[in-house]
Amino acid sequence: MSKEKLEARKIIEALRLGIVPQKHVEEFTFGRAKEIEQIKSWLENENESSLVLVGEYGVGKTHLLEYLYSSLLKSNWAVSIVELDPNELPFHKPKRVYEAIINSFRFGTKNGTFRDFLKEIAESSKYYELENHQYLGAIISELKEGVESEYSFEWIEGKQIVGNPPMFDYSTSANIYCNILSGIGWASRNILGLNGFVILFDEAETVDSFWYSSYQNDKSWNFLKGILLMASNKTELLEENITPFFVSPYGGKIYLGEKTGLQYGGHFPYLRYLWRAPTNIKLIFAFAPSYNILDKEPLNALRRIEIKNLGEKYLDEISKSVVRFYEYAYDFKIEQKNILKRVPKDKTRMFIKGIVEALDLIRFYPNEKLEDLLK
Repeated sequence: MSKEKLEARKIIEALRLGIVPQKHVEEFTFGRAKEIEQIKSWLENENESSLVLVGEYGVGKTHLLEYLYSSLLKSNWAVSIVELDPNELPFHKPKRVYEAIINSFRFGTKNGTFRDFLKEIAESSKYYELENHQYLGAIISELKEGVESEYSFEWIEGKQIVGNPPMFDYSTSANIYCNILSGIGWASRNILGLNGFVILFDEAETVDSFWYSSYQNDKSWNFLKGILLMASNKTELLEENITPFFVSPYGGKIYLGEKTGLQYGGHFPYLRYLWRAPTNIKLIFAFAPSYNILDKEPLNALRRIEIKNLGEKYLDEISKSVVRFYEYAYDFKIEQKNILKRVPKDKTRMFIKGIVEALDLIRFYPNEKLEDLLK
């Protein structure tokens, strides 16, 4: 089997799950020109740092984020994409979210990783600009000296806790990870000449979940508020007094920002959420409709773009593309072309899965009538 046919079969296997492979996402993006133009307009607006995409499950939000991930990379942005999860990747675990951001970080025409990003900074004539960053400065200094330690890379990537300074895994450590992200965003433009750094968050409605305790919910919203304020370059983050409060007669302390009300981690309570402005960071959150979440501060102040179901015209274009790949992958000519009418169209993901399942039935039972196969 040729590489081309093998690739076509891999595409069909992914489509069978309702997923489009990353490198083919642009080929399967239809009917989103209006939304893409709105997002491009938002990207060009330096007064808006965060955006919310709202749409029902299966309508195509994840696909649009994957499209943006690919498109932004080609447009001189550094970009990361994170799928939040209430069990594996909750917002009340800022270190885990940071690690996921770094794992998916890409930049440049060669799809450079975060390690490549750090190496390019170390080789730049402006490397010294990061010397006073408490975390990034440490790894840049090592790289400048010609030291490439796997442990140090894993430390700055969030895979290791022990380092100098430590990468704490506490839910109260949001200030550490916002501080590092702000440094990455600042360096992306001011040292490497990129447009900035875009972070895409999928399944963002899990920021607030019945799975969480009230303590976990509180820390989720603290991290969310912190990252939003950091991306919007709020000067309060650089200026506010950070005050310790005793919360028990046994000496327990919490540290709160006087102006923002943000909680600062007890191990590094005076490390700012914002390192230096402007951060050149843009945030996009994909939400399923949940008005009790979207009406809360600070989400209620963000621009929203509604992602609706695709019309039949675009579903027809998708079905033709799927049929074309299917025919090539299996050397099978689809004679019965009226599949579209017999596949549910209310959710784009289910529609794509349905098309592939219908094609399978036609291929395996060539002598059966389509209406009998797709009852």
